[in-house]
Amino acid sequence: MTTSRLTSLAALLCAGLLGALLVHMLNPESVQAQGADGGRRYVAVTGNYMEGVSLLYVLDQETQHLAVYEARGGASNSHRIQFVGARNIELDMQLDGYNDESDLTHQELEKEFRKSGIPVGQDGTKAGG
Repeated sequence: MTTSRLTSLAALLCAGLLGALLVHMLNPESVQAQGADGGRRYVAVTGNYMEGVSLLYVLDQETQHLAVYEARGGASNSHRIQFVGARNIELDMQLDGYNDESDLTHQELEKEFRKSGIPVGQDGTKAGG
């Protein structure tokens, strides 16, 4: 193989690797729950927060309290689990919106549903669903 051909092949390989790296950097992984256990009093859900760090959300379905923990991995001297915070979410779940940047408020959306003839329950949820 000639030197110019090897140089071209190396440049092509580098360009491909650089392209793959850019695609990976510009399209980060979406955050999603990695596990959940329901059907009991407590529901626990984990999710990646950042590299080497996961969050654990624990919901007490009887008292409607939410607790959040941060778990770190890595080297054996850096493993830890830390309590982040807790909250009674009972009243939170009664809000129609808070820090909601949607195009329509819950009330506006409910009005549009009713105008279109879509049945809406008394609590603002879709009737029959």
